[in-house]
Amino acid sequence: MHAIARMVSVVGSSILVGAGAAQAQGDSPYIRVVDEDSSTVRLDVAVRTLAPTEQDRPLINLVGAIHIGDAGFYDAVQALLDVHDLVLYEGVGGERDAAPEARGDDHAAIVTQRRLRFLAVLAEGARRRTGEHPETPEALAASVGAPMRDLVARALVDGWGRPILFAPGGEPDAVSLGRDGQAGGVDADADLSAQDLMASPRTIATAGESEGLQRDLADALGLVFQMDGIDYSGAHWRNSDLSIGEIQEALGGGRPAEGGTGDGGEPDAIDPNAPEGLKAADMLFRTLSGESFLAKASGFLLKMLGSSPSGRAIVKIMLADTLTHAEDLLAMQPGGLADLMKVIVEDRNAAVVTDLRAVVEGEPGVQTVAVFYGAGHFGDLEERICTELGYRHDSTLWVPAMTIDLEEAGLSPGQVKLFRKMMRDMIAAQMEALRSHGE
Repeated sequence: MHAIARMVSVVGSSILVGAGAAQAQGDSPYIRVVDEDSSTVRLDVAVRTLAPTEQDRPLINLVGAIHIGDAGFYDAVQALLDVHDLVLYEGVGGERDAAPEARGDDHAAIVTQRRLRFLAVLAEGARRRTGEHPETPEALAASVGAPMRDLVARALVDGWGRPILFAPGGEPDAVSLGRDGQAGGVDADADLSAQDLMASPRTIATAGESEGLQRDLADALGLVFQMDGIDYSGAHWRNSDLSIGEIQEALGGGRPAEGGTGDGGEPDAIDPNAPEGLKAADMLFRTLSGESFLAKASGFLLKMLGSSPSGRAIVKIMLADTLTHAEDLLAMQPGGLADLMKVIVEDRNAAVVTDLRAVVEGEPGVQTVAVFYGAGHFGDLEERICTELGYRHDSTLWVPAMTIDLEEAGLSPGQVKLFRKMMRDMIAAQMEALRSHGE
């Protein structure tokens, strides 16, 4: 079991390096593990609302990402993102093609569906916090921080300019009566229901990324890989990241030659005499792409573990604990990996702030911006946004990313407690070894 724990730690850390590592459990405002009850363990990811200190500046929501999670997590995150005027997202390797902007009734229907999904996510979040669904628009607006209430107010009007209705009940529903404003109808006149939309599968325009360790891990654990769960093709989505070539240059590798690595391309073979940070980056990209021996061995072991409900649950719990401790581990790494972490987190965050500044100063029509990045970026990124652009943290919404049902998996609370203690002891030992190495 200790060998499995070490393997999960390595895999989890590799995944988090790609998105920025999370802060330590208990101290992080961005990611947490919750013991919901004696038979349920849950990993939550934060949506942090940043309010401007000056008028006429857009609201900014930091929407945390992890690369594998429950299907419902990506449904909720998509709903939160798509009601913003602009989404800035991480995507090392270049742009994706945006979908053409819909017109007329098609556009009104898309806007309405996005708003209904958003209201459903907020209502479910309020239920988790209070035990009851908000039954009125006013109660729903009161369940979020004051700056986000403008976003809620916009979402309470459908794409045809009519108020969205709340239907009372055990699980209150939000409903649009369509183009004609009358109950019933077909096509553009058909009623739209938040409950129906959240229960139906979404059509996702995937980016076509190759198979790799993260998708293998998701498949083995019965989870969803982020690139399969989020549709990045919306016209209001904008890539805000460095290219692989820019990362190589920042690590001392120089710009790629003509025909070498560029936006969307694969990294060139690394010279044995290259800087250590560049070697660490090459190892990271090859691990995540599934090319390395580590990726292949980890994928094989994870598929074996994923063959039983109890095995999947154990790995999910270990992975959740790893994600909440990974920043401390990775921040203490020596040599090339430390150089890589600076570029992966700080340099990419600087690129986001540059893009945000351009929006704040040059796009007055944008009233709401979502930044969709790995949760581990947000400590540094939030500080930059607040100090450099004039914002302050207002409120936090927690979104369940991974829920583990222990009874369904055939595990007792005592077994889980033992597994988690072993994982934490192993992480503590790793940190002590790294601390001793650095002294």
